[in-house]
Amino acid sequence: MTVASVRSEPRRSSEGRALRAGLPLAVLAALLIVWQVSGDDANRFGLPTFTGTMGAFMTLLVDGSLANALFVTNQALVGGFALALAIGVPLGIVAGNWPGFGRLAWPYLVMLLAVPMISISPIIQIAFGLTLLARIVIVFFFAFIYIAVNTMVGVRNVDQSLREMGASFGASGWQQLRLIVLPAARPAIMAGVRLGLGRALIGMVVAELTLVGGGIGSLIIEYRVLFQPAFVFALILAILVEGVVLMAAARRIEGWIARGEGGATVG
Repeated sequence: MTVASVRSEPRRSSEGRALRAGLPLAVLAALLIVWQVSGDDANRFGLPTFTGTMGAFMTLLVDGSLANALFVTNQALVGGFALALAIGVPLGIVAGNWPGFGRLAWPYLVMLLAVPMISISPIIQIAFGLTLLARIVIVFFFAFIYIAVNTMVGVRNVDQSLREMGASFGASGWQQLRLIVLPAARPAIMAGVRLGLGRALIGMVVAELTLVGGGIGSLIIEYRVLFQPAFVFALILAILVEGVVLMAAARRIEGWIARGEGGATVG
């Protein structure tokens, strides 16, 4: 290998990183241009332009209505997702680690996977009314099943030889679960958490549109009735941005956990 080839390696690497970073931005710019050209702000029944949507977004941001709506809407998201984590992860661990309980729980989990979650909204409305609790329950059902099933499958698929090795060293069942099973199942558990978070966002929107509260859903309905599509698109854009930020945060937290486990040592 020559000196010139060694020097060219970092340059090719930096060019590759620049290309990977620039390509998504180029695609996004192209989509925004198409949106801008295809839109028509004068038509109150059609697609607004990108600039018109951003103008509506800034109006909602400045007058505080967007912040207030997001605060109300995210109460259901936080409550429902936290409840899904608190129940889904332990349930998945128990179902995956103890086959008897797993066989008992699996038909019900499959049933929840097969049922379109939006169809349970009327039942929840009858049970809890048009309340914050009803919206929390909807978000919970959207997220819970993916968290529980991914956790269960991740725990169940841990290599049996790892368990046998732990047992040969005299590890108790609890020690095997804590030191062997859960670290090995962590990627599947975190994948379920990410999927659950995405589903929780969908549940949040469904809850807002079906059980009208004082959040994003009520604003969407209000501006739709007033035939102001730019404001409707601005509100949808706010939800999309929140979803992207939350998913990126979840991936970053997963990376921190992985690095922390990788750097841990046994004393």
